[in-house]
Amino acid sequence: MKVLDAAAAAALIPAGATIAVSGGGYRAEAESVFKAIADRFAKDGQPAGVTLVAISMLERARGGVGGAGTGLNRIAREGLVTRLIAGSFSRAPDREINHLIRNNKAAAYNLPMGTIVQFLRAVAAGRNGLVTPVGIGTFVDPRSEGGRANDAADKPLSRIIDVAGDEMLFYPRFDVNVGLIKASASDERGNLYMDREAFDHGLIDVAMATRTCRGTVIAEVNRMVRRGDLPARMVRVPGGMVNVVVVASEPPFEDEQASILLGEGIVDLPPPSDERRIRDLISMLALEQLPQNAFVNLGAGIPMYEVPEAARRNGRDDLYFTIEQGPMGGWPQVGGVSRNPEAIMGQLEVFDFYEGGGPDVGILSFGEIDATGSVNVSRFGAMMPGCGGFPNIGHGLRHLVLCGTLTAGGLKEKMSGGRLEIVQEGRIKRFVKQVEQVTFNAPIALSRGHKITVITERGVFDVGTDGYRLEAVAPGIDIARDILKQIEFPIAIPDKPRILPAALFMSGGGD
Repeated sequence: MKVLDAAAAAALIPAGATIAVSGGGYRAEAESVFKAIADRFAKDGQPAGVTLVAISMLERARGGVGGAGTGLNRIAREGLVTRLIAGSFSRAPDREINHLIRNNKAAAYNLPMGTIVQFLRAVAAGRNGLVTPVGIGTFVDPRSEGGRANDAADKPLSRIIDVAGDEMLFYPRFDVNVGLIKASASDERGNLYMDREAFDHGLIDVAMATRTCRGTVIAEVNRMVRRGDLPARMVRVPGGMVNVVVVASEPPFEDEQASILLGEGIVDLPPPSDERRIRDLISMLALEQLPQNAFVNLGAGIPMYEVPEAARRNGRDDLYFTIEQGPMGGWPQVGGVSRNPEAIMGQLEVFDFYEGGGPDVGILSFGEIDATGSVNVSRFGAMMPGCGGFPNIGHGLRHLVLCGTLTAGGLKEKMSGGRLEIVQEGRIKRFVKQVEQVTFNAPIALSRGHKITVITERGVFDVGTDGYRLEAVAPGIDIARDILKQIEFPIAIPDKPRILPAALFMSGGGD
């Protein structure tokens, strides 16, 4: 193992290399080495023709704000990256990586996060590739889009095979030449410690795949420690897998030493807000779907940000929340972290658990949803956030709860006097005849006996093989005007739909 500066490490990456990177958002990502790669390419045009494999989008942004010139955006240069395989892209359409994709300057593929992690482990294990049922019937299916995100991606990365009478996707293996990972610390032997990071996000998976392919593992760390300073149990990547260590020159995006995110003791949390917004209303309705002692997966958006706070307000300490980034237990919040987590698992274990149907309930957001119950969260015209882990999570969930407002784009609503009022209708309908891209295939899930519930601020819907049924409606809502007129397909309306409790709509508004 050698300790090098970022520029010297970047110089080790050859033209045409396949680079796999760890990290999610602005955590566990090698920002200093990304900068050095970009500087090297600007100076001498190398490394050129790179294939980049990223489990998730990497950029120093929060809530889709910021991120330009950081993370993967640094190296989203024409000629540098010629093929991109990622679980998600930037939520902001004008970011560098989205320009690269939209202008066909690199062949871009969007694959489920869990599939990418599992593929890396298959490479690490010396397999011929990955076989998985995840993605059948979605945009990842080669009979549909094959995960292709632009025209430059001329062929899918997978093919359909038969396994004991079931259709599966098979992704043939390819070698990983460079693994670019980020850890909290390294000792003099190259052992990598994750003692100050909120999650791993593919750290060991990238390292193992690269090692198996006899590639170069470059690890960026925040600090060096002496062997024995930290328990061996804190080592996530053994030093024998690491070729180069770089001490970060770029400061962490935020304080990663917050004990609250690491489970170092139980930290008192500030009381949850009593604010009543439309998002809070939807989270309260979602909470009603959770049985006692439920093991619950939460996706990004309202589920991860608002549902835990609703649970805290209502004393639901019985619930066990989990998020795809790895934290188990505690109270999730923005960024894929959890306050006072009870465990932090690797993503391979998490996605295996999800795909097998481990959680009792999953609460996810939807972008648009169609007459079959299928969901799109991955592409909306120029916006291409990508699918993330949605296909992996949705595949195994026995009960999927989908959350979102009925319409979007300029929507204004308020709650007062126990009623909901639509002040200004949204210009974008989210319940459409057919989604632009199938991220989750509802008919397949329903055929397996899974349950789908859709929760909006105006009503709660059950989705079955025979379509939608309105199960409950908000007080103050005119079903014909405020629901049926805003949905592009027919739904069943009972003679006397249940009216949601007026107490939920006593005050508040906005979103």
